[in-house]
Amino acid sequence: MMVIYACFSGTHAGVIAAALHLGWLTPAYLPDWRQLKKLPHFDAPEGQGGLRYLGRDSAGTSVYTAAVGHDGETARRAVATFLRIMGREQGEIIWVDVSRRVSLLWRLGGFCRRYPHLAAPGRWLLCWSLRRDYPTMVALAKESRRRVTGDPGSPALAPMIRTRFQAKT
Repeated sequence: MMVIYACFSGTHAGVIAAALHLGWLTPAYLPDWRQLKKLPHFDAPEGQGGLRYLGRDSAGTSVYTAAVGHDGETARRAVATFLRIMGREQGEIIWVDVSRRVSLLWRLGGFCRRYPHLAAPGRWLLCWSLRRDYPTMVALAKESRRRVTGDPGSPALAPMIRTRFQAKT
């Protein structure tokens, strides 16, 4: 089984959600920037995205982050196609699009972090948004862990993996 936490760059929201899943961050305690910088791949330089392995949880599930840019749905379909080619079942993967669940200010902060002259305001926006969005990431990680363990009482993850309409031009 695999859990992939996807976000635009794979270096902010996805890493935090994956760290919560792995138990590296405490759900009840809001981490500061210094703690976040100690996480593997957090705030990594642009161009170092892709699919990154972070570790295994207590159930033996592999946890990854993915940099998906503006089109997480295409990335999700590509991973599903790859699994099919490899003869693996699609039920072996839980795809969590974290970027759809964080605030616009979070996304703006992540965008600013890519440019040296906007890095400081980007960091400020990410830190400020973390206070608002941390409970959402805690809930995403908790729900993913429930789904991995096969807890029948857990609600469906439809809001996390829903597709969005895109007009082809």
